Amino acid sequence: MLPLDVELTVHTGESVMAAAQRQGYFWPTRCRGQALCTACLFEVVSGGDGLAEIEPLEQEALETLSAFQEKRAGQLRLGCQARPLAAVTVFKRGMKPADQGRKTAAWRFPMT
Repeated sequence: MLPLDVELTVHTGESVMAAAQRQGYFWPTRCRGQALCTACLFEVVSGGDGLAEIEPLEQEALETLSAFQEKRAGQLRLGCQARPLAAVTVFKRGMKPADQGRKTAAWRFPMT
């Protein structure tokens, strides 16, 4: 059972992080979506094939986390860069409604 189960709408071409922010959620980041800090990192729970391919900017950032990735069951992606093409479920620590305290969340992103 997940501590928070929220479904968000993601517009075509929109990143996971941008969709969450647009709908009033805080998504941890320090670089504001430039794929530099990796604070927006999330783990894919299911539906990873529903994400667009990893672009070079995201790949470069993820390569710095290769040792961390080896310890994770699911694929890691950057919320600022990953763009859903179909429904996907992700796990992101530090997610919270913008006006509430920190919580661990799992997000499902259906396409519209």
